[in-house]
Amino acid sequence: MKLSTKGRYSLQTMVYLATCKENCSIRSISEATGISSGYLEQLMIPLRRAKLVVAERGVQGGYRIARSGITCHEVLNASEGDFHPVPCKDCSRTEACKTHQIWALLQNAVVTYAKQVLIEDLASHLVEHEVGGGI
Repeated sequence: MKLSTKGRYSLQTMVYLATCKENCSIRSISEATGISSGYLEQLMIPLRRAKLVVAERGVQGGYRIARSGITCHEVLNASEGDFHPVPCKDCSRTEACKTHQIWALLQNAVVTYAKQVLIEDLASHLVEHEVGGGI
């Protein structure tokens, strides 16, 4: 089971944004997370489309988290597409595979857990009193 860097970095970015009191520039996100500015710009596209982040232009512009209550599952679905952490989603060997049941159970457990974990809960463990408290 493996998440791509898109999913991992999108989660990291969202947690960072949840610590920001104001809009955060790509540069400040990049400095805090170590993710390149160019890659962050690409990560923001599906997050904006999914209405998980809001972008504002201008001197005081930047990105901010769109709302509270965003789950890890929402972020992973936005960044990874249809999120399936195990490789046998469309397996044609369901009947012959002796381990299919364990993979299906694991899939359900991971998705259920990702739907329960809120980005703001992950961020609450970080510095709360500074803008963009850091990761």
